[in-house]
Amino acid sequence: MKTTALAIFLIGAVTAFGQGRGGGRPSGTGQGQPADVGRPSDMGRPADAGRPADVGRPADAGTQNQQVTHEQKPLRDAQINSGAFRMLQEKTGMSSEELQDLYTSSGAKNFGQFVSAVVVSKNLGLDTNQVLEGLKTKSLGQTLKDLGVEEETVKAEIKKAKKEAKESNKKSS
Repeated sequence: MKTTALAIFLIGAVTAFGQGRGGGRPSGTGQGQPADVGRPSDMGRPADAGRPADVGRPADAGTQNQQVTHEQKPLRDAQINSGAFRMLQEKTGMSSEELQDLYTSSGAKNFGQFVSAVVVSKNLGLDTNQVLEGLKTKSLGQTLKDLGVEEETVKAEIKKAKKEAKESNKKSS
């Protein structure tokens, strides 16, 4: 009798222990430590106590007015073979290699921004290199405004360029 009671107790304990490890609860509930529970050493200290103020910022980001540049995303084969890329070849008269070099030397953060910048500069008769250079420290909109383009025109031309790129990609599909 004692062995049977002991066996039943052990089976119940093992089952309860297994359920306590996530076996009997829906996923994502009650697991882990609540977000607002800190370690005892964190109690009473601000979250950033002991951290230098510039952690996580580039070394040259000390002034508020200074723009921070972002790393450029490399071109993918799909982008080079896209209708938008072929449209740029037609608009600029440049070869694929020349456009790839232009992208690499530009301030564009990604292919979409590059396409918009080139299309807008061509549509408005602006110096494409000047527009792309401006992207190294500013947005496309701010670059165009700095080049003397009216704000309403800037918004409309960027929208038009994005639409033109989208349509050229549809045509190539």
